[in-house]
Amino acid sequence: MAKNLSSTRIALCSTPAWRLDKFIEGHLLGDITFLTELRTDVNSISAFLKERCFQGAAHPMRVSRVVMGGSYNRYTVLKGRSEVDLLVFFNNLTCFDDQFKLQKEVIEEIQKHLCQFQQEKRLREKFKVQSSDQPNFRSVSFKLSYPKFQQEVEFHMQTAYDALYEVRRKENHNCEIYNKVYARLIRECTMLGKEGEFNICFMELQQDFLWKRPCELKNLICLVKHWYQLPDKKGFVFL
Repeated sequence: MAKNLSSTRIALCSTPAWRLDKFIEGHLLGDITFLTELRTDVNSISAFLKERCFQGAAHPMRVSRVVMGGSYNRYTVLKGRSEVDLLVFFNNLTCFDDQFKLQKEVIEEIQKHLCQFQQEKRLREKFKVQSSDQPNFRSVSFKLSYPKFQQEVEFHMQTAYDALYEVRRKENHNCEIYNKVYARLIRECTMLGKEGEFNICFMELQQDFLWKRPCELKNLICLVKHWYQLPDKKGFVFL
């Protein structure tokens, strides 16, 4: 992996600016077939969690949907190793405070069923839950490996309050509605001493924003991600 990154870095440094687009497409971006298989596997994991999480529990909380973020789309996913954020939205969370009060219970529930998913070998040997010596009640991590594509994807699964649920139900909505939700979450987070932690609630809007931006911005994101993976970042300057 380090050897491949080093050789790609040398090739990138010798590439003139007018050929960067072709270089990124040929050397940095992941395979489309791999992305299709990745989405299929994530859908299988999401369906499993919807079916199993809190089934039989006295309270009515259930998984409503799972949303992917991070490096999952065809314009920004890198060859080799990439990371993906997965947000699990639950119904019956009525405010941002619920997300924190129930976080430990929900993360433990998700981890329990992901371990079951691994034991049942739903995705054979390519799925593995990541273990840690330190308890983590903010997220659950797991990996999917695709040897035939030489790809490895690390997932960080978190729970989130579905702040935009009511907005999505409206046929006509404008920026003012989003502004009100944004302002309300800022107030709630400030009162809880959790400033800035509401950003995960807007992951879908971040994805929509990126999707509509020109290729130049997406290419810049790929270059920054590639730079971030380099073992030695010295001497690598973006102008």
